[in-house]
Amino acid sequence: MPRVNSLLCLLFLPFVLLSGLLQAEAPKQTEKWWREGGVGEGGDVAILRSPNDDRQYRYIQLDNQMKVLLVADSTAEKSAASLNVHVGSFQNPAEREGLAHFLEHMLFLGTEKYPEAGAYQAFISEHGGEHNAYTSLEQTNYFFNVDSAYLIDTLDRFAQFFVAPRFDAQYVDRERHAVESEYRLKIKDDSRREWDVLAELLNPRHPLGKFSVGNLETLVNDESKPIRKDLLAFYQTYYSANLMTLVVLGKESLDQLEAAVRMRFSAVRNHNTLVEVSGQALFAGGLPAEVLIKPEKEKRELSLLFPLPSVKPYWQQKPMLLLGHLLGDESEGSFLAVLKAQGLIETLSAGQAFDTREGAAFSVTIGLTPQGVAMRHQVLDLFYQWLALVTGQGIESWRYDELSRLQQSAFRFIEKSSPSSYVQNLSVALHDYPPREVVRGDYLLEGFDQALIQRMAKYLRPENALVSWVAPELFDGDDTDATDSTRLSQHYGAPYRLVARDDLAKKVESHVLASQLRLPKVNPFLPSAFPLSGKGGSVAKPVKLQGTKDKLSSTPWTLWYYADTQFGSPRASFSARLALPVLSACQQKAQTDLYLELVQDQLDASLYPARLSGLAYGLSRWDNGIVLNISGYADKQPVLLTRVLTVMARPDWSETRFKRVREQLIREGRNSLKEWPIRQVFAELDPLLRGSCRPIELAEQLESVGLAELKTFAAKLFARGHAQFYAGGVLSRESAEAMVAATLEGLRLGSKGDEALVYKVLKLPSGVQTPLREISVDHGDSSVALYIQGAEDSLRERAHVALLQGMMDAPFYSEMRTEKKLGYVVGSDIAHRRRAPGLVFYVQSPVAAAQQLRSEVDGFLSRFEAVLADMNEGDLERYRRSVLVNIEEAPKSLGELSARHRESIELGFDSVEFRPLLAEQLRAVTRESLLDAYQRLFKGDRRALWLGTLDNGGKVDRAQGVDRRALKASSGGSYEYAD
Repeated sequence: MPRVNSLLCLLFLPFVLLSGLLQAEAPKQTEKWWREGGVGEGGDVAILRSPNDDRQYRYIQLDNQMKVLLVADSTAEKSAASLNVHVGSFQNPAEREGLAHFLEHMLFLGTEKYPEAGAYQAFISEHGGEHNAYTSLEQTNYFFNVDSAYLIDTLDRFAQFFVAPRFDAQYVDRERHAVESEYRLKIKDDSRREWDVLAELLNPRHPLGKFSVGNLETLVNDESKPIRKDLLAFYQTYYSANLMTLVVLGKESLDQLEAAVRMRFSAVRNHNTLVEVSGQALFAGGLPAEVLIKPEKEKRELSLLFPLPSVKPYWQQKPMLLLGHLLGDESEGSFLAVLKAQGLIETLSAGQAFDTREGAAFSVTIGLTPQGVAMRHQVLDLFYQWLALVTGQGIESWRYDELSRLQQSAFRFIEKSSPSSYVQNLSVALHDYPPREVVRGDYLLEGFDQALIQRMAKYLRPENALVSWVAPELFDGDDTDATDSTRLSQHYGAPYRLVARDDLAKKVESHVLASQLRLPKVNPFLPSAFPLSGKGGSVAKPVKLQGTKDKLSSTPWTLWYYADTQFGSPRASFSARLALPVLSACQQKAQTDLYLELVQDQLDASLYPARLSGLAYGLSRWDNGIVLNISGYADKQPVLLTRVLTVMARPDWSETRFKRVREQLIREGRNSLKEWPIRQVFAELDPLLRGSCRPIELAEQLESVGLAELKTFAAKLFARGHAQFYAGGVLSRESAEAMVAATLEGLRLGSKGDEALVYKVLKLPSGVQTPLREISVDHGDSSVALYIQGAEDSLRERAHVALLQGMMDAPFYSEMRTEKKLGYVVGSDIAHRRRAPGLVFYVQSPVAAAQQLRSEVDGFLSRFEAVLADMNEGDLERYRRSVLVNIEEAPKSLGELSARHRESIELGFDSVEFRPLLAEQLRAVTRESLLDAYQRLFKGDRRALWLGTLDNGGKVDRAQGVDRRALKASSGGSYEYAD
């Protein structure tokens, strides 16, 4: 444990008192609740649920064999549905790779009952919802959420995709190009490139080797090979009701939901499809195998993939969960902790890669340093020794019981998530678990079976591994490991080399570091008490408390304290937002990032058990300071805060850690120039508006920072400044104030005086030609973004911006992506900066130059004026409700409520009424005021800024066109907010 500052020793007293202020609940009671669960209503099966879950459930099976789970939540302001088809890219015909994904695209483009191609999307958008879909190895999932008042109407449209889709021939080529755009978008993504290499090493008869995304070549459409015929054949074979699961969540009763589903989904045809299994081995040439892959980004990684049989039959015992838990351990003495301390590795993750009808695989991914790449054979040998330690000594009942207890607590105190994500997860779970266990299945861990775990662990051995090395330096010259020449993967052009088979199965050599490896000890952060906040009471509001610390200085503090009365949760949320005037230049911000990363790196090993136990902390920099967050179960939060403050006040200035973390941050900054073009374009906005630093600028500053310089900087970091605190949940007021005192005194914040800060957002010039900022990117696509800034800092302006963006989003997407086929990444979004209202329109295209994209965006904005002019009061009210349902949707968890509170406070409102006040302004919008806002925001006097990529392969050092200095010279000043 790190040495404790003598001053911090004084802080333990209030934390000891804290436990006495909380009413404890016996852990044994939690176990009892876990066993009993809760029972859903109606149907043939009683659904087990958490005692903290007040929703009702019903499982039914339609006559066509479709499995359906109904979820009734009378408080739901957003409803949702997800239909999962238990087929995916594994079912692609060999001559039509990407067909399953292409079908997913085509399915949305009209049905016999609702033939208009964009009608479904427009209906959902106009009623406050969202929709999407994804295709994976053997799952294709379609989902939406919508204003609860429109669930049944949306279901009527949704069901028709699985009853009578049109697959209109006029849209075939358009969607082929959309798939091509998606493929081109990620042509330089290292994860896609590595997967492409993997596919070439697999047994060509195994479905995992198929190209899943598709492109114009695999989806060719001509007279000799018409794709619509293949599309219809695939749909009629695999989109069968017996392969489908449906989950619907709404505020209607279970009987009403059942009636709605039976009426609409019973018409889905059941072809009694039986999905064939290839029965092929994953690697035809056998294992072990080893490959070197050259990345696009500066990336260094060791990956191991171990094929194994499906473990779905053991869903109750979950043997691979325990093995992943132990192999991925990050506590002191773990493989990660020991090799991080030596400067060899940075990260480690372990767990099941996939589990399908065709079998499963377990993967381990290790992030390497340059030194780790140079010593890669020793790193691999040490991992195999760690693997032997875990599988030889780690499979013990007490470790399984500890993990089971963590799972129990997570389920017992489960919080509501977004309806959309919830139904997605459950629609997949219906394929994997018995209906009774569909809600609890992911959390269930019972029946320790040592023999079973040891049997599965035998698949995790060097002789059964595909080892992948990803690092640029492995291709700088002749590598002694690689005996063949460099090849390029078929679809993404990733360079790779195979390693000589004779060198693969060599004996694992012992290493001096192996003696330092230790299995994890008993978790000291397991909650011993679960005090609960209030539930179902009147809605309370945070109280603003102010004071002055009286020991070190007269620095004032502000605490917003919220005693939860809604969720009956044992959790709490504590946040310290520190304003530090020293952070005025990129060099100081870069040093702060480095300091925070060093602190977190030092804490990782000792606090990893806390993260497992439902506790979390975070340290991050905002433009003018630092934010410290603590969240999770309240029982051990004071202990966690003490450890974080101890290291912040007196870090262990390890030279090895310093070099490793600094190089990691520098690499991340350099890699920002390899992001998608649209991401690089967006990264220019805040530097121009707020003077923030680009990732590459921060990286450049770090290259010259030494350890001594950083120590000097950190010693003065908290000398001046002030703090704003938030505490919410089950914490008492006394406990919250004790944590405030701990933070102020532990960091000696403002010991040389409090100093307020002014937060500025540049006010863009109006009535002039829209300024343009262009950047050079290493990618074939062009990208543009048009940022529109509100004319004034007011909730009234923000309301008009929100309503206009909500009205324009769906038609903009439909015109740019669906009709004009400009690209896969198309959209609009709210882009407020602090209290300065704004919105943005963006396109990334593989087929159009940036200049053309700017013309297309401006053309759309100009034409939209006619839409507004034709709008009637009914249209306005429909769009208004669409925006209001998202603003006024009640938070579903303590974390979401706390985020809402902090949103208001950080925007400078002296209350938490920001959203209600905004809703009030939205209700006051009239047709006339909206037309006026359109003129103000989008016409000749607009305050706007173009961001984009250079056309014609233009090469500059980085950027050209307007810069911040030029914008300031022509602007009307800044929006200013005091901290």
